[in-house]
This record gives sequence, C-alpha cells and structure tokens, in this order.
Amino acid sequence: MDARKHAALAVIGLAISSLAAGYRTENFVVSARTAEFAQRVALAAEQYRRELAISWLGAPLPRWQSPCPIQVHDSPALGAGGVTTFAFDNGRPFGWEMVIQGSQQRILDSVLPHEITHTIFATHFGRPLPRWADEGACTTVEDISERSKQHKLLIRFLLTERGIAFNKMFAMKEYPRDIMPLYAQGYSLTRFLIQQGGRQRFVRFVGQGMDTNNWTAATREFYGYSSLGELQDAWLEWVKQGSPQIALPIAARPPSATRGSASANMGTAATPTSTTTSDLVAVQPMAAGPARPYTPGSTGRVELAIRSQPTAGPTATKVRPRQQLTRPQPPRQSGQQVLEWSARR
Repeated sequence: MDARKHAALAVIGLAISSLAAGYRTENFVVSARTAEFAQRVALAAEQYRRELAISWLGAPLPRWQSPCPIQVHDSPALGAGGVTTFAFDNGRPFGWEMVIQGSQQRILDSVLPHEITHTIFATHFGRPLPRWADEGACTTVEDISERSKQHKLLIRFLLTERGIAFNKMFAMKEYPRDIMPLYAQGYSLTRFLIQQGGRQRFVRFVGQGMDTNNWTAATREFYGYSSLGELQDAWLEWVKQGSPQIALPIAARPPSATRGSASANMGTAATPTSTTTSDLVAVQPMAAGPARPYTPGSTGRVELAIRSQPTAGPTATKVRPRQQLTRPQPPRQSGQQVLEWSARR
C-alpha cells in the first residue's frame, strides 16, 4: 500500500515538473512553460543586461557570482508585470529572484527589460534607489505601448490632484499607498532629465543625490535648476506642452541656466537627434520591425498642477538589509499577495 502511494506521488511529481522547462545562460536560469520560450527569455535577458548596462553605465556588468532565476508565466490573459527581489551584502546584491508574467510579446519588450534594469541599478549602486528614479528609469526601457499608457495616466493624475510634490517624491524610500502616480510621474521626470543630458548623466545625478542626500545641490549641478521647486515648475510646463523633444540638451546650455532659459528651450519639438532618440527607445532584440521614438500627442494647454508640500529638513539615509523592487501586476490567482495594476490593463 505504501509502495503504491509513493509510486503515485512520484508520478504526480514528474507530471508537475514536466509542465515547466528551463534554460540557463551565464547570468540567468529561466523556467517557463516551454523550452523554446525559456531559451528566448534567457537570451533576451543576457542581451538586455549587456546593452542596457552599456547605455546607462557606459560599460557592461561583470558576471554575477550566482545566476538570477527567472520564473515566467506567459499567457495573453495575464496583465504584464513582474517582481524582482534580492538582498544587499556590503554593497553587493545577492539572492536574486525574478518572476515575470504577461503575453509573450509584453514579457519580451517591456517586463523583462524593466526588471533587468532594476538588477543593473542594484549591481551598480549596491543599495536601494529612490522609488521615483528606480521605477521611472526602468519604465523608460519598456515598449512604446506601455510608455504611452504612463503618459496618459500622468495627465489624469495631475488633473485630479494626485500628483506628488517633488520634495516629497525625492524623499520616498518606499512605495506610497497610491503607487501608480509614482510610476507615471517618475517615468515622465526621468524622461525629461534624460532628454537634457542622456542616461549616464542621469545615473551620476542619482548617485550624487543619494551620496549627499542633497537633491537640490545635485539638481543644480547636473541640470542647472536652482531648486526642486524650479525643476518641478519646468517639468510641469514641459508636460503641458505635450512632453516634446527638448531642442537644447543640458550640455549645450550655459552653466548658469535658469528655469526661464530652460523653459524657453521647451517650447517647440525639435527634430530628434541620435542621442535623444536612443534615450527614448527601448532595446528590443525580440521585437519585429524598427524601434520607434516615443512621441505622445499634445495634451493641450490644460491646467496641470501639484499641490505644494512643506519642505522637510535633511534626514539620514538608511539602507534596508533587504530590498524588493516591484513592478505592479494583476493577481494571477485568488489570495496571491501582489500589487494591483488594474489601471494599466
């Protein structure tokens, strides 16, 4: 009796294991429904890891000591999303765990590059980033269809007083309860800054802001705005005008650039150069056809505003021993503890 029971359990175990297939590369171990898709995800992950690291940091990352496991749940009925979890040990991330879901197309052109960018930043900085910068930067590498959704959501949030004041947003170490405005606003601000100086300047800016905990000084040094309030006003004006391509990047501006001079350079959309286009287009090794720059339609001269927040004094930077980076997703099954993403479905 016991032998038959054990044999039955073994058969069940083999049946369950046969539902998933795996593929391993130098830095990733992928588990998916089919061996073919596991291989596609693994090879795309390696390509994103290399090409996005070069784009953001100027050089590829060294090999991780242990590969990152990726669990893939692909279905056209699943909303696109993912979760990447890891810990830090003396500035080194370890214990990678990544779970991604959605249609195969959205997994390859949006979810995977988003989550890979989280791992690139974790490896480079060795500590948690401010939520707006982390999620904002990771969203810039998604497919145009997903980025366009964020732009539309941003306008809705700003018109319904759900915008986040910059002095509050820059101080956030954790996700707020109202999470979607952080994604939309962080993405838009990141795009605004990248247009003015490129991805590598943005990375240096974030690094100095975290090192000094003085975002006002970092903003002034890297982008020429004298305060977070001035940056917020210039960004809002840019959003009102439809988030156009910025004609004059920061490298071409005088060091004493002010909000007025910056705003004057945002009035018309310029013909994209190779630099600004590469900043806006995701690396898409699996996508069919050429990548396209993100050019959202004009929002019109609408009244977009953010309620001012009291300026808080400087606070000590605390690095949590464990950090989870999350891209909100709809639940896969009842009772699963994930963040809702119904707004983006």
